[in-house]
Amino acid sequence: MPRTRKESPLSALRALGLVSALGAMVAVCTVGGTLVGLWLDGKAGTGGFVVVGVFAGLAAGIYGAYRLLARELPWNQ
Repeated sequence: MPRTRKESPLSALRALGLVSALGAMVAVCTVGGTLVGLWLDGKAGTGGFVVVGVFAGLAAGIYGAYRLLARELPWNQ
């Protein structure tokens, strides 16, 4: 959609904030899942929980990003 003259530059800043929030959400969830997986590996003495933690954190981050987009974008109105 082309930008109109009536659109304020604040909307560009809002879009930048949204993209930043999406990236941060996916990154923080993935790192958190990795740390939980490493902790579980240390407790159990195995090496497989870190992989599960990475994928669980990534899935949680993607789901959270989807929820944020669903709330912010006008397609659900």
